[in-house]
Amino acid sequence: MEREGFDYDLYSETDLHFDRLPLESYDVLVLNLHSEYWSPQMYAHVKKWVYEQGGRLMYLGGCALYAEIEFQDDATMLCRREGEYTLRGESEANLLGVAYTHSGFSTGAPYRVLNDNHWIFADTGLNNGDLFGMRSLHERCPGGASAHELDKISADSPKNIVHLAKGTNPEDAGADMTIYDTPSGGSVFATGSLCWTLSLPVDDGTSAVTRNVLRRFLESKT
Repeated sequence: MEREGFDYDLYSETDLHFDRLPLESYDVLVLNLHSEYWSPQMYAHVKKWVYEQGGRLMYLGGCALYAEIEFQDDATMLCRREGEYTLRGESEANLLGVAYTHSGFSTGAPYRVLNDNHWIFADTGLNNGDLFGMRSLHERCPGGASAHELDKISADSPKNIVHLAKGTNPEDAGADMTIYDTPSGGSVFATGSLCWTLSLPVDDGTSAVTRNVLRRFLESKT
């Protein structure tokens, strides 16, 4: 963010749960890395902002919203079994566009471009079939930006979702990079990989795509 000249504020997940994050004051919310443990209140707050208030969400991680939790206070949370969302009532794909699956776990690979005519790839030099996200700082799962824990398009994904790129992990298990819009003017961009942001400092492709999305999301709100 600082290298590319974007201003930002940093909040914890407890700030979101306890209503200390005024989403209505922001144009874009960025979820980083591994936002797995979310309360139903957090989910409802962000979904309403995206679907009803035109919020723009950038999900730059993997395995997010996979485990439902309850906060007792700022320092204590109770975690339900992973994959259950009994109080939330729906899959995370309804908001994020993608959902975690265990296939491809702990593998690493670059992404392959699937939709080069989309504005996300403007001025990146990337065309259909090209690989990007070749490098990553992750040492446990080397190989590229689609790595470690990976999300894919599911039956619960929005019907208007656009499939932009896919990780080239073995057995077609790579992360799905997607975007979709909501009737209120909101948008959700998802990379579906735990290692996307670990690629940003060292890979021109992931950096250019992320920059394009953030600029577009900010410009379209002005």
